[in-house]
Amino acid sequence: MPRQRAVITIFFSLLSVVFLAVSFTVTEAVRVAGARAACANASTLGLWSVFSEYDNDLLEEYGLFAVNGGNGGSSVSKEYLLSRLSGYVRENENGTADISGKLPGLTMDPWKISASEQQVDRYALLTDGGGNYYYQQAVEYMRKTAWANALGKLEAIYSDSQKVRQAESEFEARQEEVTNSMKSFDRDMEAARQELGTSSGDIIIVAEGEEAERLRRAEEEGREKNPLEKIDSLRSRDVLELVLGKGKVSTRRLQSESLFSKRRANQGAMILDTPRGGKTDNLLFCEYLLDHFRNCSDRYNSSVLNYQLEYVIMGKYSDEQNLKKIAKKLLFLREGMNYAFLVSSPSCNAQISALAMTVVGWTGKPVLIEVFKHAVLLAWAYGESLFDVRILFHGGRVPLKKGRESWNVPLENLISLESDLKRADNVAAGGTTGLNYEDFLRILVNLTPVSKLRKRSLDLIEQNIRTIDGKSSFRIDNCVVGMTSKTDWEIPAVFGKVPAALLGTRAGAYHTKVEGGFAY
Repeated sequence: MPRQRAVITIFFSLLSVVFLAVSFTVTEAVRVAGARAACANASTLGLWSVFSEYDNDLLEEYGLFAVNGGNGGSSVSKEYLLSRLSGYVRENENGTADISGKLPGLTMDPWKISASEQQVDRYALLTDGGGNYYYQQAVEYMRKTAWANALGKLEAIYSDSQKVRQAESEFEARQEEVTNSMKSFDRDMEAARQELGTSSGDIIIVAEGEEAERLRRAEEEGREKNPLEKIDSLRSRDVLELVLGKGKVSTRRLQSESLFSKRRANQGAMILDTPRGGKTDNLLFCEYLLDHFRNCSDRYNSSVLNYQLEYVIMGKYSDEQNLKKIAKKLLFLREGMNYAFLVSSPSCNAQISALAMTVVGWTGKPVLIEVFKHAVLLAWAYGESLFDVRILFHGGRVPLKKGRESWNVPLENLISLESDLKRADNVAAGGTTGLNYEDFLRILVNLTPVSKLRKRSLDLIEQNIRTIDGKSSFRIDNCVVGMTSKTDWEIPAVFGKVPAALLGTRAGAYHTKVEGGFAY
């Protein structure tokens, strides 16, 4: 046989090198794509793992998710957050190694990824935006609880609050008008006495004989039945003494320098979506506060403040100051509503007119009579309101809008109102209808600006958490609710080493950067 050359064999041998290089290059490209996905997954799992370390006390007590990023310090520690993130990322670098123990057939890690550099980029704090992220979580919490089914009730409360605001505005304007008129009332009364007891020019206006005696008796009777001096005296008294009687007031107080709202708070640079903030959301936030902070009627004993909801509304540093402010606020609220009833009641106006004629009718001056009538109207509204607030502080109920049947203080009792107030304790104990103390606090909460409610409630959350063992250094403005990170990953060459060897080159590692973020 003739001898044949192996031309085709050599050709295919050379061609197989090309096929082999292409095959391994394609395989390497697929592996690198999978490795990049594994890098993204490991970065995401690391972030999720960091945020799984939320403060459990904050969640259990207030339904809030946040990671304590301060690590006991006065500000958020990026180093601490980075160490937690790095630890979790390292655990997820070689995910196949953990699976291989359960799947004996899987004996290698195809990705072999490793994080070369990590960085905590930005973070968001619960207190950012004046507590806006806290507000968002609180509202979301309320929407996922039973309160979402009570929006009709909340709308009614909002309506009542607006009626109260309107009544207060009208009452305040009228009160200012009457106060200005009363400034000259005593002077005008003295002028009237002078006119009835002296002569002026050619016109004799001196009262003599029986007429003089009649006027003197009328004036004395008027002084005896005039309730204004007694009411003015009560207005100058300590309001808590009047509405509490023998009740004791808590002496708890806050150290203002330690409060979140009084210091320069830490700030994050991450911007989160804030979809909540409408009227309904504000109502839900107010209910959140009522659910999570105790008030005077709860008989709560705390090392922080006993009247916590009162602090959220008024913002004073002691229980006594807050309760006094609440009492005054309730008194003013009730004055507006009671004044509105008196103005609309013909029978009450008739009684006031009769009293005015008795007290100042002897002057014969219609202007003085009208001024006195309006002053008595305010005094009667105040007396009834004082009675109402005492009922509330003793566990009773008071209708938002009064009727004749629910009116407690007769006009003639104004002169002895201080002693008559004790009757309010029995009225409260006997059972009444209407709104209780907490219901009126609900109205006051809804009348308070949300910005103030957020900061003051954050004050109390911080102070209350600090009372838990091991949490004395807790700071609410170290609570992280969102974070972004950057991670540089290295993917070593595996299948790419083959074509590199065939081509006589060195196979280098691949690099990828993963940017991720997480927020509650």
